[in-house]
Amino acid sequence: MVLALALVLTGCTQVIDGEPSAMTSDLDAGPQQPPAQVQGGTGSATDRLATTIVTGVESYWRQEFPTQFGRPWVNIHGYYAVDPKAPATAPACVKRALDLDDQALYCPQMDSVVWDRVELVPHLVNTYGQGAVMVALAHEMGHAVQNRIGIDATTQLTEKDRYPTILLEGMADCFAGSVLRGVVDRRVPNLELDRPGLDRALRALLSFRDAASIGGGIPEGAHGDAFDRASAFIDGYANGPNDCAGMTVGNQVFTQRGFISFSDAASNGNLILSDLLLYMLPDANAWFGQLVTSRDRSWRQPTLALDAPARCATPDASGQGPAWFCPSNNTLVVSSRALGSVHDALGDYASGMLLATRYAYASMAALGRPTQGPEASRMALCLAGAYTRAVFDRKSDFGLSPGDIDEAVDELLDENYAARDLSGTPPRGDLGFERVQQFRTGVLDGSAKCGL
Repeated sequence: MVLALALVLTGCTQVIDGEPSAMTSDLDAGPQQPPAQVQGGTGSATDRLATTIVTGVESYWRQEFPTQFGRPWVNIHGYYAVDPKAPATAPACVKRALDLDDQALYCPQMDSVVWDRVELVPHLVNTYGQGAVMVALAHEMGHAVQNRIGIDATTQLTEKDRYPTILLEGMADCFAGSVLRGVVDRRVPNLELDRPGLDRALRALLSFRDAASIGGGIPEGAHGDAFDRASAFIDGYANGPNDCAGMTVGNQVFTQRGFISFSDAASNGNLILSDLLLYMLPDANAWFGQLVTSRDRSWRQPTLALDAPARCATPDASGQGPAWFCPSNNTLVVSSRALGSVHDALGDYASGMLLATRYAYASMAALGRPTQGPEASRMALCLAGAYTRAVFDRKSDFGLSPGDIDEAVDELLDENYAARDLSGTPPRGDLGFERVQQFRTGVLDGSAKCGL
């Protein structure tokens, strides 16, 4: 969080890389070749899993591509499961086998998908589950889809402003989202993914976010912060491949930014909790108060009860978590110890996200809207997103630092405090994926789309 500085945001990265770097052969020429077999591997369980995934994902595109884009799918020319420490296993498109360490990529000059079978695939399975391998390989195959719709290396070189790396990577994330929707809907042969698995797959994708850098603006070669990558994935999941192909720099909101000062970078953009409360609470009061008064209702600033007992007529209101709003006495109750745990673990705007949702509930109560139940939870997350966007767009005063919006996304994925209604009840069966989706609606579309 920064004060009197322009708003900037981003995340941290490993790379699911694979942006095209050379022109492929004419993918529309000649008769259709049979599906490629995976080369490499020893037949281990993770080797078999990766083979099943690329076979299933290509079957998805063989069916969907003609429907979405009006021409036949051309099978991908090759798949390589590589041991980075065995140089002889690397395909010609990789300078050194070690360049593949913990990586997956698409080789445009060979029209091939390549992955580290020794470290990457087992790590993804053990940490996040099989859906993580699906999203990683579906992302790389998404670059092959780009080539087949005419976004090849020559296009990128001649129209670099039109197709910056962050857009290409977002498009591949979007294509991956459409594939995983097909898997969840049981439309992809031999692949299955349940709802909790979808959450874990999204967490895996976001583990490849870009790290914050110095310099401001979107860095050249950026792949996107957690919000950018989640946003693109959600679009693909919700709307399908055609929307992914229509992504442009004009119709996408990218939140990745670099730090604009060394001091902000040194603190990773984080305020201490007491300063966050000092600066954010008046700001949130002003924004949500204006939201209420613009609808001809009165607004009273919630009274802060910091580390003080507070009685509330709403049963189990303290179940809201480290910060909770009591409508009967218009009080915001904050436990510095509990909120500090979120703050220290995830960053200052993870705790800020909890405060924003409690102010959202205060505004909903002032407007006579329901404050309990799934619809109330969705509205509060959306309004917190709209407030976040307002802070994001500022050029001075109270604003966000690189990584702040990712901290909100992390809270939504890893916790359910922000989604809890005023009875302290989280929506039954909700997913972090859905919480991010609801927050994203407010960020991208504003309070008008929150159902007030």
